[in-house]
Amino acid sequence: MKILFLYLKAFSFTGGIEKFNRSLLKALHELSVDGVIDADALSTYDSQPDEKYFPAQRFFGYEGVRPLFVLGAFFHSYRYGTLIIGHINLAVIGYLIKKMHPSKRLILVAHGIEIWKTLSGFQKKLLERADLIFAVSNFTRRMILEYNPQVRADKILVFPNTIDPYVVPPKQFSKPDYLLNRYKVAKDTPILLTVTRLASSEKYKGYDGIIALLPELLKVNPDIKYFICGKADVKEKERLELLIQKHNVSHAVRLLGFIDDEELTDHYLLADVFVMQSRKEGFGIVFIEALACGRKVIGGNKDGSVRRAGQRKIGTFD
Repeated sequence: MKILFLYLKAFSFTGGIEKFNRSLLKALHELSVDGVIDADALSTYDSQPDEKYFPAQRFFGYEGVRPLFVLGAFFHSYRYGTLIIGHINLAVIGYLIKKMHPSKRLILVAHGIEIWKTLSGFQKKLLERADLIFAVSNFTRRMILEYNPQVRADKILVFPNTIDPYVVPPKQFSKPDYLLNRYKVAKDTPILLTVTRLASSEKYKGYDGIIALLPELLKVNPDIKYFICGKADVKEKERLELLIQKHNVSHAVRLLGFIDDEELTDHYLLADVFVMQSRKEGFGIVFIEALACGRKVIGGNKDGSVRRAGQRKIGTFD
């Protein structure tokens, strides 16, 4: 079976969808090595793959030159029986390839807010013409059907996110001394942690709500610290700094900035509770990363953060 994976980004940016794409690329490569499938990949924005995940000889990157990506997708697609479309924003390409080659099997990956709405135009046509839709959570599956009831429910499969294959779960769960020293906190200091992108265009992650709640939490325990990991754009950083001043919690909040992958697990271990009061998570890979590090997790109850592990429910709040 020859498979072509068309996607936006995996290696030129860090985020939930990018982590999903890296893991999927790794799985496609391993299946190719085992002789189960024969997979190649095209990226709109990546220039080169990280060869830990996917080999360069099977990869075509267009560095954001979208017209060339479109031409490349049409040129290469004729050689493959199955195409995986990694994002609804590639709907025009996916739909037109399917229209020209109806026998090709088309699989669409559905992540979150990009598909939690009534779709129109090529996006609507792609939903209807796709042979399968991989939804990253039951919540995303329900949202697709709620807003696009014309889509057949039996072709939407839940295809969950996973932890990066190169993330090694810790064998011991104590707080790393070097981070305690770096941030000048005692081992028994209660630490809340959020790991997310801080973008002025995305005000749904909920960290501002945690900041607003901190004055009440500090009444209960004045030693609580709230660490926020993630790259912030200038506008969002200014907004958060004003919010921190407004609630008089500058002594309790630390904006740690971007955290390298090599230190991410240790930052989860630094926390007592991972918290992200998001409202628009399709899945939330950070939740399972924190759980894999043995941390308690609190999420929102308005999105894909709500799910069960056996009969236990991850902690949520409005």
